[in-house]
Amino acid sequence: MVLAACLLGLVSGFAGIILHDLLEFVEVLVFGHSEHESSFLTDGVSPYRIGISILIVGLTSALVWYFLQRKGKLLSIKGQMKEEDSRLALHFWRQLFHSSWQIVAVGGGAPIGKEGAPREIGALLAGRLAKVFGLPLADRIFLIACGAGAGLAAVYQVPLTSVFFIFETLGIAFSLKHFFLAGISTYVAAYTAGWVISDHALYQVPEITWSPTVLWQIVIFIAFLTPVAWLFARFTKKAANHRIKDKRILITLPLAFVFLACLASFQPHLLGNGRMMAQEILNGATWQTIFLLLTLKALVVLLTFWAGAYGGTLTPSFALGMAGAALISLVLGVGNTPAFFLLGSVCFLTVTLKAPLSATGLVLGFTGQGLTALPYLLLTAFLTVGLSKGLDRLMGRKIKESPVDKIQ
Repeated sequence: MVLAACLLGLVSGFAGIILHDLLEFVEVLVFGHSEHESSFLTDGVSPYRIGISILIVGLTSALVWYFLQRKGKLLSIKGQMKEEDSRLALHFWRQLFHSSWQIVAVGGGAPIGKEGAPREIGALLAGRLAKVFGLPLADRIFLIACGAGAGLAAVYQVPLTSVFFIFETLGIAFSLKHFFLAGISTYVAAYTAGWVISDHALYQVPEITWSPTVLWQIVIFIAFLTPVAWLFARFTKKAANHRIKDKRILITLPLAFVFLACLASFQPHLLGNGRMMAQEILNGATWQTIFLLLTLKALVVLLTFWAGAYGGTLTPSFALGMAGAALISLVLGVGNTPAFFLLGSVCFLTVTLKAPLSATGLVLGFTGQGLTALPYLLLTAFLTVGLSKGLDRLMGRKIKESPVDKIQ
């Protein structure tokens, strides 16, 4: 198992590098530069070029996902972990192409997250390694979960957070043995991918000075933001469970991208996985712009999933949480706004991932904040968990999720 975990980290790290390069290649092809070369992908790009590129990406994505699903199912990570689903003749190359195309779609402007691809490919590679090593079912399931965490660690350079993700989101029983093996796979993956992928913060956030006066404001933020995040997570699951997969996708998905192109003509920061939107808010957008971005981003994410696309919700949730927090801070007229942005992101991520420790670690990793922020972010995350569970009980039973269609 130690050898399998090491090899899994190594191949997941290399897979992360390939996906990273693929994303940059598509961004340069579509926008003329990558997100690492400019603060905003759409800077200096004509609306005509953006519109044509998005239309082409929508058409090709519809064709790709239609033909991939004609003769078999596309399994999610949890689908690969379930024995009854893994027996459905999992087609390695079909799954690999499906996950890789998510990166192409995001690089071409799709408003969804890119994290689904490295997690799914890590899980896919783990399944192959488990067969090579002849591991029993329980170890195979655990190694697949480690592969998903290793993929996340490679792309975002968050190895410890990815360990928490394995236990919180994928439901692996905690033990010191599991923690040790999961850590091997995620840290090896992050180190390997780190040869190419930078570990610098994704967002330009200055070091924040925290104070106990923020505590009472945390309660207000959680009370307003958690129901919004809960609704977004609920509708996202519904959109994924009712995702169009038959011939209708050849119409619905291109139309969804046309709609996105129309909105992007006056709000280009809606494009992509949410990074441009979050940075625009950090740079100091007006409340009208923030409200528009919050509403339209949530709409296009839901529409894109329902229309037939696959992807993640991690970075869109981060941006939406930041937008919601910005609006609340403007309405209340309170100071220390960057701190509230982070609290809003933790709140949204906690609800969508159902993982307070993972959400906290991701926000710290994305923004490069120090350990002084940790108590405030953790408090926000755990209070959010309590409120979201209360909303689940209040609003009735949770939506039953299909393991094939699950986004996270």
